[in-house]
Amino acid sequence: MKMIFVDAENIGLKELGKLEASVIDKVFVFSKADPIIQFCEKHLYLSLSDYPCGSNQADFYIIAYLARILAALDKKQLGSIRFKLYSNDENLIAAFEFQCAQLGGTSDVLRTKEDTVVQLAPKSLSPEDKIYSYLQSPKAFDLKFQKQIGLSKSDFTRAVNELAKTNKIQRSPESNKKWVKC
Repeated sequence: MKMIFVDAENIGLKELGKLEASVIDKVFVFSKADPIIQFCEKHLYLSLSDYPCGSNQADFYIIAYLARILAALDKKQLGSIRFKLYSNDENLIAAFEFQCAQLGGTSDVLRTKEDTVVQLAPKSLSPEDKIYSYLQSPKAFDLKFQKQIGLSKSDFTRAVNELAKTNKIQRSPESNKKWVKC
């Protein structure tokens, strides 16, 4: 089963129409736009628009809603659900992945724009949390990845060593050059 979160204020109605969900999936669409709300009613998606108007309010609501769901599920339920986010907002994506990782959920992010540039992880996260939140698939820990998350070489090395020592990450079984979450 999938729980799909759609940042419709970010991706728009056209991309929402491309979404593929089965009957058993839960789809949460965040937008105040009437055409999107009507689209959701027609497709049996849950439209969530009861958040304040303003910058990033939908993003805050998405994370709050995700955290509420994650906290309500037990470990067995968490293992059988994939959490998906449709958005191009890199700060929201980092927060979504971080919340899923913190509480043991499996997350996927689907960006609708090919040219989305990955921005730095929020500065309030520790170096270990920055690395861990960006490690959703096997990744080589090269200079490009280090710069992508905005860490100095020494902080990056220290964080990788700490994550490996605490068994949060390990070398990928497919490639010794890549790392994965444990």
